[in-house]
Amino acid sequence: MAEVEVPLVLTSIKTKMVTETVPEEDLAPQADAKLDRESFEKTKSLAQQGHTKSQFKLGMHYIHIEDFGQGMRWLERSSAMGDMQALFQLANMNYDGVGTLPNLTKGVEMLKEVVSNTDPNFQYLIPHAQYNLGMSAFMGYGMKQTDQIAEHYWLLAGKEGDPDGSIAAQSQLGMFYTRRDTKDTKKAFYWHYFAAENGSLESKGALGVMYYRGVGTSPDKELAFKNLCEGSEQGSLFAQGNLVVYYYESRLFTRAAHCAWSVAQTESLEDAAEKSGCLLEFIRRGVALGCFLLCSMFAHWQRSSEKRD
Repeated sequence: MAEVEVPLVLTSIKTKMVTETVPEEDLAPQADAKLDRESFEKTKSLAQQGHTKSQFKLGMHYIHIEDFGQGMRWLERSSAMGDMQALFQLANMNYDGVGTLPNLTKGVEMLKEVVSNTDPNFQYLIPHAQYNLGMSAFMGYGMKQTDQIAEHYWLLAGKEGDPDGSIAAQSQLGMFYTRRDTKDTKKAFYWHYFAAENGSLESKGALGVMYYRGVGTSPDKELAFKNLCEGSEQGSLFAQGNLVVYYYESRLFTRAAHCAWSVAQTESLEDAAEKSGCLLEFIRRGVALGCFLLCSMFAHWQRSSEKRD
């Protein structure tokens, strides 16, 4: 079986921009939740009186019910009062053209303002804004395309693997360092390791493959199996497809067949990507591996059966 390359998926920044809600302890209900009638009236009253957090909550309520024009107006009022979470959401809306015409340059400037803020209440937003700026630089959306600037922002956002950093940036760095032009497998392993530890399903599968093939680290089949199993259980079809490879090459054909059959039952790759939060390209690779080996095993069993007959 040929070595499985851990891919970097070059998706549009518009599908990769991260959005973060304010921590639960700061607002009740959560900022991105639809308000019930009583909460809506109370929040609206406070917002009209100039209460910044209520303006943000009201804006997010309107976005949740897809009244983007009203949502944007309340977020702008909250942002004008110094609410960085509102500014962060406005940056995303400008990128996607939600409630306004797309304005990538304006989105970048807003993200830079979030990054430069010194308010201790909004420091948690900075790594996520840095990640988005890295995507902007990498894709050339709203600024000149440059790998160096993208890497710079992702490294800042990744915070050396700290759980408080951007997990998306940590995983993206793992992919970035497997590209031909920026290849450094030890760095790729480093970042996938921390991203997986911090909850990245993409990196969990990638880490399993890297342990199995000895990419950026010494081969370790036990750790490979552990990561591939955990990734599979959490819904990663990439991990599950590579778990089929693990079983197949270990000559555990019954387990390989059961695992491959499960992978082959995937009806919609797009739905699987949305449900798991995984990149579509990872899902395609995992399903392709599972289906290919399932067909190989069926063909082998058929030939064996014919010989016995």
